[in-house]
Amino acid sequence: MITRTKTLLALFILSAVTFSCSNDDSAPVEDPADVSYVLAYQTTDFDTYIWQFESTDELLTGTINMVGKGIEQPASAGVPVANTFFALSGENEGSVGYFLNTDGKLATSNHVFTGDTYAYGTTDDNKLILVNSPWDASSTQNELILYDPATTSITNRVFDDFVLPNGHFLWPTSVNVSGNRVFVSTFERDANWKLYQENAVVKVYEYPSLKYVKTITDTRTTAIGQYYTNTGMVQTESGDIYTFSSNSRTAGYTATASHSGVLRIKKGQSEFDSTYFLDMEASSLKGKVVSAYPVGGEKVLINYIPSDIDAAQGNWSFLNYGTFKFKSAIVDLNSKAITAVTGLPDHAGDNYYGFGSAFTENGKTYKSFVTNDEGRVYQIDVNSGVAVKGALITGGVNLPAITKLTKKK
Repeated sequence: MITRTKTLLALFILSAVTFSCSNDDSAPVEDPADVSYVLAYQTTDFDTYIWQFESTDELLTGTINMVGKGIEQPASAGVPVANTFFALSGENEGSVGYFLNTDGKLATSNHVFTGDTYAYGTTDDNKLILVNSPWDASSTQNELILYDPATTSITNRVFDDFVLPNGHFLWPTSVNVSGNRVFVSTFERDANWKLYQENAVVKVYEYPSLKYVKTITDTRTTAIGQYYTNTGMVQTESGDIYTFSSNSRTAGYTATASHSGVLRIKKGQSEFDSTYFLDMEASSLKGKVVSAYPVGGEKVLINYIPSDIDAAQGNWSFLNYGTFKFKSAIVDLNSKAITAVTGLPDHAGDNYYGFGSAFTENGKTYKSFVTNDEGRVYQIDVNSGVAVKGALITGGVNLPAITKLTKKK
């Protein structure tokens, strides 16, 4: 894993953060003529394209092949935020936002240099928050950045030292904002990329000043999330934040005696909720959760590996396709009710693609999955967990991001 260069990792990644759409009766009715969907596609040669389409029905039939189609762009991540698709890149040309113009066609905003970002998320007031880290351990200084898509500008950037007393430092895995607090989940690493993950550790900042407040830890489970995925932390519609710890070899860690688990930070609080813990290995799934995607209300779609086979899998195989034995489930985080996903074959991990790879609308989640034989889109019913086979993906294997945009008036 760590023998790859940072440039290759950046090219190999297209991860995103997106929110699911709810069926709120009070919400205004959309005019279909004002709406388009957008997906990101990465070919087997690591070329990245953005493609506009008009209905989720197009995800369920036929073949999806974007090679040489759509808008080619060098960005390594696309983040849906404030009715834009922000193509995030650390290259010199900078990042750029895509939006639907008054004609309903994709157009681009001004470029802005954001640097090498390893954790990112959206805020309650429709901004993008980024965390940049020195991959090569040349420094322990990380930079927190706020980007406002309305003005296509960076509104705040603050440096903070992620160093630990033992000389190691914390590496960001996810970032989330709830109210006036920013939460950055981490694992501990040294300069040679040896990982340490004995506890769940989150750095807390003020929002929007980005002033460091404190670091909170919890010994009931292990490090939250994993490298470059942004799938370790979810804010549900209640405003509560849930964290997901895998304690899994497939996620790059050396497993400890602790169990994979879910913790909660209640809305308005800056501590882990001592009354809440969901032990994934003791649950009906008997698994280790390696990623979570919000699908509406208090529910998430999770990707997990059965606990009894984790140790026999390749290290980091969640990120590198070496294992095709992952399963999925729908979890109601508030009630702790778990519904296994049926109709979906055992599959690979997401290979860095993250939250935006699962798009939810009208109680259905659309996501690509890779089996030992193929890459394919599946539609998953959020309530029943029933999966329906969709379009075959060729020329690549994953759709790293799917979202919906409304054209500007």
